[in-house]
Amino acid sequence: MQAPFELTEGLRRVKAIISAFPPESPNWNEAENRFQFVDRLLTECLGWERPNMLRVEVDDALGGRADYVLGRPAKAVLEVKKEAKIWADMPGGRANAARKLQPLILASRHFKDVVHQVLPYCTMNGAQMAVVCNGPQLAIFQAMTPGFPPLEGECFFFNGFESYIINFPLLWSLLSPEGVAENRAYRDLALYRNPRIPPKASEAIAEPKRFRYRSEFQENLRGLSSLLLEEIEDNPAIKSSFYKECYVTLEANNRNLLLSKSVIAARYKRVTTDGIAPSPLEVSSDPTIGSGVGSRPIVVIGDVGVGKTSFFENLYESLDQSEKADTYFIHINLGLKANLSADVKTYVISEIPAALKNKYGIDIDSADFVNSIYYAEIRDFDNSVRGSLKKIDEDAYHKERISFLTELVARRDNHLKAALGHLSRGRNKRIILVMDNADQREFKIQQEAFLIAQELAATRNLHVFVALRPSTFYNSKTTGALSGYQNKILTISPPPADEVVEKRLIFAVRVAEGKVAPAALSGIRLRLGGVVLFLTAMLRSIRTNAAIKLFLSNITGGNTRSAIELVTAFCGSPNVDSEKIVKYEEDRGNYRVPLHEFTKHALLGEYAYYNPQSSLVACNLFDVSAADPREHFLASLVIAYLKSNVGVRDNDGFIAGSRLLEEMSLHGFIDQQVRHALRQLSTKGLIETPHAHYKEIQVSEGEPPEQFHFRATSVGLYHLRYWTGSFTFLDAMSIDTPIFEPERRAKISNLASSFSIADRLAKALTFRQYLEEQWHMANIGASYYDFQELLQSQADSFEAVSQVAASGNRNGGRRFGPKGP
Repeated sequence: MQAPFELTEGLRRVKAIISAFPPESPNWNEAENRFQFVDRLLTECLGWERPNMLRVEVDDALGGRADYVLGRPAKAVLEVKKEAKIWADMPGGRANAARKLQPLILASRHFKDVVHQVLPYCTMNGAQMAVVCNGPQLAIFQAMTPGFPPLEGECFFFNGFESYIINFPLLWSLLSPEGVAENRAYRDLALYRNPRIPPKASEAIAEPKRFRYRSEFQENLRGLSSLLLEEIEDNPAIKSSFYKECYVTLEANNRNLLLSKSVIAARYKRVTTDGIAPSPLEVSSDPTIGSGVGSRPIVVIGDVGVGKTSFFENLYESLDQSEKADTYFIHINLGLKANLSADVKTYVISEIPAALKNKYGIDIDSADFVNSIYYAEIRDFDNSVRGSLKKIDEDAYHKERISFLTELVARRDNHLKAALGHLSRGRNKRIILVMDNADQREFKIQQEAFLIAQELAATRNLHVFVALRPSTFYNSKTTGALSGYQNKILTISPPPADEVVEKRLIFAVRVAEGKVAPAALSGIRLRLGGVVLFLTAMLRSIRTNAAIKLFLSNITGGNTRSAIELVTAFCGSPNVDSEKIVKYEEDRGNYRVPLHEFTKHALLGEYAYYNPQSSLVACNLFDVSAADPREHFLASLVIAYLKSNVGVRDNDGFIAGSRLLEEMSLHGFIDQQVRHALRQLSTKGLIETPHAHYKEIQVSEGEPPEQFHFRATSVGLYHLRYWTGSFTFLDAMSIDTPIFEPERRAKISNLASSFSIADRLAKALTFRQYLEEQWHMANIGASYYDFQELLQSQADSFEAVSQVAASGNRNGGRRFGPKGP
């Protein structure tokens, strides 16, 4: 909803209307008051338009009839009374601050009557904002304020026609179509509401965002693990062995993913704008073999970190030796390179010849090569006027011929096309060009990269692949370069994260032990003993613990790169006692890293305490945006509702944002709270839109999220089912959540900075008890979410910590050891 004119025009009009009031206006009845003033105030001054935004005389199921209903669906109800019934003894003055409703109700029986009249209208129409007006006086308040009876709330009160003019910017902010749609009154009244949002316990910590620094042992372990797990695939000495042993095929079963098979199958269904699902890449067959070279590039769609780069590298590495001998594979990574080039085209035109020369010994600028590819042009030159020098002055002829070929070579784009054509047709070679990671660059560069790929593919001399994220493709298809082309689209789905990690660990251990390309790491072989023990323990833990597999598969949301980074960072994490783990594995063997060690690292990263920046995967579901303790459960309710069988959803499992607002309003939450939750959950990847708005496609703060459709992700489902009631999660979130009960808040604040297991247990128990109390007080009757039941399902994590704490007390206060939580 949006007004058709600006605030300044509305102010000019309201001044004109009020200055033209006739002398008898104080005696207008209700109908005259509506006709002469309120109608004009809404339509001419505040920008409400009939019939889409404004309805009058709306009946409800109780036999009532609201004077005005603003918005579709209803956002506010306005009830009008005659001016003769002035709400007597009203305090005057500017409407620049909110006022409590109760003193106004006590001051005027007429005001009390109209307030009591409008509240049922709001309830029956589902409107959150109530407005009452008698002409010169107007009050705006909340009909639904979670956790507070509406009559004990606050209101904005305009007293006298002059206050409409003096305070028109405030009136416009609250009662214009935009203001009502966003319920700005609730936002502004929250500034005056008691209680306000209390401080978080993290404020009691001297350095709440303090880093924990690694020991020398942890630093060495981290560096070697990074080399073995992340950088190893770029080592040319073992690249072929790496992809042979570590690549996980795309058809591998994602058995640990918490999403339904239909949602997984429809992962990229909405990436196009024509409703036709693109074809998945089949690993069993090389998509470039058995078909002629097309005139269009193949656009390969895959989410961030899904393994697009690995797919292309494996595509080449999986060829047998005879096929490799007949193939030129050129992989251009626009994410890592091309930053210093003048433009992408300059970089690509220089990078392809460089790759041919360095990898295959083909110099497209050498004299022999130039002479071979321009055979026809040389023949035409010989028949030209300059070519006639051959019979007169052979030296002059050769100089002219060299100059002619130099001119051809200088036209770099045409020369490159000619060279590729010669290699493809003259030498019968297959050329595969991959333009990778363009989606890591700004939108303009992405478009340029695609146009270059289109131009090269049009020569029919090579297979061209362009790798893009779904959101990038959607943006470009709707507003960019791809909109003008019919594209061949293939998709890549994420392989099981636990299987990817297992294979990497096995390969890393083999490399460290010298069983793969011994010379590759000969310079650091003597330092690898500890890392082999640690990686072996970690591999054993993942293989034997289904809960860890579930964690890795879901918390990274199908982002294989994130899963590898998470495991690599775990090695040498300052929040993991890796030295004790290595010592235990060395002395006794068979050590198993417990799940909580992985989750603790995922929550804290390299920080001492949890904060919203400490984790790339975790989100505090209990945080609030308003002074409403019930909001502790709103984010979880949204995720649970999206996963439930309640509500109307499309074939791909998405639910309309407007429907989400309606559902959450049934539990007492106002639109602004729900909007905040949708933005936060989408940004952190716990829920998603069809085209990754908020997480990958930026959305301005002014755009309402209900315009999109949403569904839950595996990240959100793991938070909901396996994390929010666990000790590790509640321990971390206790200091990042506003606690509305003073005694609980004081106890958690006193324990906030302690690393003692006993103190952490007491803190987490206090936080859990507080949330249980708030859940019972909230009285949220959602069939799809029961917080009490969720806590019971994860109670084992607290029992394990209680045993360790009791053991620690008997042994003088021991903290976490290798076997501790």
